[in-house]
Amino acid sequence: MAVAPTHAEASRVLEVALEHAGALGVHVAVAVVDLRGADVLVARADGATWFTPGVARAKARTAALFERPSDELGVLRERWPELLDVVGADTGRDVVTLPGGVPLLRHGAVVGAVGVSGALPEQDLACARAAAAALVGP
Repeated sequence: MAVAPTHAEASRVLEVALEHAGALGVHVAVAVVDLRGADVLVARADGATWFTPGVARAKARTAALFERPSDELGVLRERWPELLDVVGADTGRDVVTLPGGVPLLRHGAVVGAVGVSGALPEQDLACARAAAAALVGP
């Protein structure tokens, strides 16, 4: 079984997401979770709205549980509307199809996910992708 992101790894992922958001001029929250969706680190940048950490967590948890970017689940929601609700109820986690949740890979294996919330969807996704790239192993 893949080992969850370490605190140091999660710190780096979070730092890269916040740096990328700063470069875009946006204020976001970032959540780094393990494969089960449990928090490793969560932070809200100055100026980010109060509810953004919860949305970032939901995006990260979705990406971790499904081992794919959260926005890729939109097709499942359209084809089988009840499926994500059942998975959410079974896992006790909100499952979302919002852009901004990206799996974290270490040496090709998913070890968790990062979620970003607070900006436009494409900006959240760009920040999450940049953050995930900080952990990617060969």
